[in-house]
Amino acid sequence: MRSCLYMLVVLALVSCARGEPTEVTLELEKPTRVNGCNVFLDEALRQDPLVAYLSHACDVPESALKEENWWGEGPKRPWTGMHVGDCVRLGNRFYCLEAIEPGESATLKATYEILHHRRIDHLRPIH
Repeated sequence: MRSCLYMLVVLALVSCARGEPTEVTLELEKPTRVNGCNVFLDEALRQDPLVAYLSHACDVPESALKEENWWGEGPKRPWTGMHVGDCVRLGNRFYCLEAIEPGESATLKATYEILHHRRIDHLRPIH
């Protein structure tokens, strides 16, 4: 009985995970909604190694994407420099930088999901 319940929970988690795209391409200077967060690609630079600078705000509504202050109230959020393979937490997932098109875009892929198990958080790979 317990194994059946476990399988139902796993199936529910997999079904929920399908609702949010696992890969998203951020366009330069255009805010994008990713897993409940507003994300902004500030720079995508051609250097060795390639680097992308992005900002994000997870405590603001999606409607803020249409505003000049996509991050909500207060000062703009600081950016984070990322190289291919680096990851950032957006909501309950870690998105890793897959690719950078200098001067154009950066692609993030949902790689790990945070699962809450009793009082400890666990990461589960997203396939």
